[in-house]
Amino acid sequence: MSKLNIRGIGHYIPDTLISNDELSRIMDTSDEWITKRTGIKTRYVSSNDDTSILAFEAAKRALEDANITIEEIDLVICATITPDDFTPSVACKLLKYFKTDKIMALDINAACSGFVYALNVASSLLEANGFKYALVVGAEKLSKLLDYNDRSTAILFGDGAGACVVSADENNAYFYCKAKGDTNDVLYASGVKGSKPLNNSCCEDYYLKMNGREVYRFAVDALDDAITSILNKSQMTIEDIDYIVPHQANIRIIDQVAKQMNIPYEKVLTNLNKFGNTSAASIPLLLSEAYNENKIKKGDNVLLAGFGAGLTWASAIIKM
Repeated sequence: MSKLNIRGIGHYIPDTLISNDELSRIMDTSDEWITKRTGIKTRYVSSNDDTSILAFEAAKRALEDANITIEEIDLVICATITPDDFTPSVACKLLKYFKTDKIMALDINAACSGFVYALNVASSLLEANGFKYALVVGAEKLSKLLDYNDRSTAILFGDGAGACVVSADENNAYFYCKAKGDTNDVLYASGVKGSKPLNNSCCEDYYLKMNGREVYRFAVDALDDAITSILNKSQMTIEDIDYIVPHQANIRIIDQVAKQMNIPYEKVLTNLNKFGNTSAASIPLLLSEAYNENKIKKGDNVLLAGFGAGLTWASAIIKM
């Protein structure tokens, strides 16, 4: 058991909307085909701003909601698989944009589970170092990893960011984070290979690649395990949970797990119809949107559950 209190929350979505109909004009697909298989109708992409700018906009909103200044923050963590550069980290760039320094800052790469991993790390570092506040961000510019000739990936992903200001006091929190490495090739985006140090014509190697059937099978099992394990760890039941905020990958995954676990669907929040899969940003984005719309309220028990490349999966129970 850990301590974690959500002090403030915010999110940011870029302003370029891409509908299913627009995608159908550049690839062999249709609104009906995409909606039926994924539940996604639209997604947003950032034409000019890098991941760090998306993160900065969400972070500003979270700080404002918390009524806390950046000078009061002791730790910045950004969960992302789409940093602007190999180095410096997005977290360090946030310090530049906020015009501050002497703050511990790091990125975490756990794909779509990344935000839950980041909350877990933040909770531990707050307690271990005697820190007061942490800024935890999930931000992605997945559009730069997409091959728009590949229908299996291009229809799924969007850009966005979500952020929380947290402290390690008052409320109990529970975390469950796991990974396995024997299926790295199920969902991946390659980096620069040592065998191509002088090759400038390998851009296609960096596109996101996915075995959809294997990802679906993993995702259903992982989401079920993430929810079951965190409930067991906390000695809570679904009845004790006000809302579940799952990673927004595919509506069929969410529906299947809710059905097989007998979870009342009114407890399961979704927004992937609007934003698609935003990887590490999806959970904080949904959490922030639901809080702003007064669906999630102070005092609610919220279960977060993510699953993604690595392969990774993770869950948390927090009190808002």
